[in-house]
Amino acid sequence: MAVSGVGARGWLRVGGFLLLAAAGACSFAPGPRLPAAVAELPAAYDAEAPPAEAAPEPRDWWRAFDDATLDRLIETALVANLDLHEAVARLEELRHRYRIARAPLFPALTLDANGNRSSTPANTGLGSQFGGDGDDGGESPIPGLSFDFPDRFEFTTYSASLGFAYELDFWGRLRNESGAAVRDFLASRADAETVRLTVIASTISTYLEVVSARAQLAIAEDNVDLLRERAELTRERYQAGVTNTFELYAIRQQYRTAESNLPGLRTAVDDAEGRLALLVGRYAGMIEDLLPPALEPAVDTTPIPGGLPVSLLEDRPDVMAAFERVEAARRRVGARRAELLPTISLNGAGGRQAGELGDLRFVDQWFTNLIGGLVAPIFQGGRLRANLGAAWAQYDQALIAYARTVLGAYREVRTSLRQFENERERYAQVMEQVADARASLENQLERYQSGVGDYVEYLDARVNLNGAETTRVLAERGIGEARLAVHRALGGAWVAEDVEDVEDIETSEDTGGAASLPDRR
Repeated sequence: MAVSGVGARGWLRVGGFLLLAAAGACSFAPGPRLPAAVAELPAAYDAEAPPAEAAPEPRDWWRAFDDATLDRLIETALVANLDLHEAVARLEELRHRYRIARAPLFPALTLDANGNRSSTPANTGLGSQFGGDGDDGGESPIPGLSFDFPDRFEFTTYSASLGFAYELDFWGRLRNESGAAVRDFLASRADAETVRLTVIASTISTYLEVVSARAQLAIAEDNVDLLRERAELTRERYQAGVTNTFELYAIRQQYRTAESNLPGLRTAVDDAEGRLALLVGRYAGMIEDLLPPALEPAVDTTPIPGGLPVSLLEDRPDVMAAFERVEAARRRVGARRAELLPTISLNGAGGRQAGELGDLRFVDQWFTNLIGGLVAPIFQGGRLRANLGAAWAQYDQALIAYARTVLGAYREVRTSLRQFENERERYAQVMEQVADARASLENQLERYQSGVGDYVEYLDARVNLNGAETTRVLAERGIGEARLAVHRALGGAWVAEDVEDVEDIETSEDTGGAASLPDRR
C-alpha cells in the first residue's frame, strides 16, 4: 500500500493511528506463576523461637564486627577489588544491551539529502517505444503533435527528506522483548551484588584467618621457647639422676614436634596475608598500611534470634536474580507467541525535491510518501512453533531454578543460625578450659614462689595454658565465621543504591521493577 501527497492533516491522522495502535496493543505473556515449593515456605526459620523484633540492617553490616582494621580492609576492597570491577563492567554491557532491545519500540528516523543526475539515450528504454532514434533534431513520433524529439533524456534531482520506519507492536512482541531485557539487566545487577557480597565475606573470612594464623604462630613460638627450656631442665635433672630416660626423650620429642610446626604456621600466615592482599587489589606483602602487627578483633557472642522472618530472603541477591530470570523467561514466551501473528509496519518520508539545488528553499517543492505493510507467517517449517516450545521450556527451567534457589537460601540461613548457636556453646566451653588452665598456672606460680612447688611444674602449666589459648583462638575464629555465615545467608551485603541505576528503566509491570518475592499469604 502506498500513499503520496499526505498533508499536515493526514500526518496528524497517521500519528493518531499510531497512538491508538500502541495503546490497544496486547501482550501474550503468560500470567506469573509461583512454584509450589516457594508458596509453601514457612513464615520463620524457627517456628518455636519468638519473633525477631527487628531485621538486621543491610548497609555496612560488617561494622557489627566492631573492628577498625576490618572496616578499612573492606572499604579498600570495595574500591579496588578486581572481581567487583569486572562485575560492574558486565553490568554496563547489559545496560547497553537493554537499550538495544528497547530501541525497536520507537520509530527509527533518518535524514536523507542527495543529488541525482541521469543522462540516457532517447533510443533506449521508454524513449525507444516512442520512436526515438538518438539523432539530433528528431521529430515527434506522435501524429498531430509537433516537437523536436531529443536525442537524450537528462534529469537532475535534488532532495532533502526526513524518513521514518516503525513496526506497530500490536501483539506486544517488542514490549515483551524489551521487558525481558530489563529483567536480564536487573538479574545481572543482582549478580553484581552477589559478587559484592562474596568479596566482603571473603575479606572478612580471610582477615579472621590472618588473625587466627598470627595468634597461633605467636603461641607456637612461645611454646617452643617453653619446651626448649623444659627439655634443658629435664636433661639436667636426668644427669642428676632425678628423672629417667623416658621422660627425657618424651620432652625432647614434644619440643621437636612443636618446633617442626613453626614453618607450616609461618607459611599459613604468609598465604592468608597474600590472599587478603589480592582481595583488596594489592600485591602480596604490600598491605602493611592496612594490616598492623597487632590484631585484636572483638568477639561478639550476642545471640541471633531464631524467629527471623523468611521474608528476609528478599534481600539475598541470588534470590532476586533468580526471580528476575523467571520474569525474563515469562516475557519471552509472550514474544514468541506474538511471532506467530502478522507483523504490521509503516514506512514514510517527507521533504523537498527540486531540479535545481536552489529551488529546495521553496515551500511548494514538498513531497510525502507513506507505505504500510502487513506480513503474516504462513509456513516456516515449524521454526516458530519450536521457538515457542523452547521458550516455554526455558520458563519452566527458570521456575525450577528459582524454587531451588529459595529452598537453598532457606536451608543456608537455618543452618547458619544453628551453627552460630553451636559455636557460641563451644566458645563458652573453651573459655572455661582457658580459665581452668590460667588458674592452674597461677597456682603453680604461687607454689613455686613460696618454695613449695617445682619450676618444671610451672613450665608445664604454661604449656598447658598455651594449648588452651590455641583452642581459644580457633574457637574465636569459628564464632566469627559462624556470624559471618548468618550475615551472608541473609544477604547482608545487598544495598540497592550501590550500583548505578539506569535512569530510563521504568518500573511498570511491562518493563520491570525492583525484584521481590511474591506475596505468600
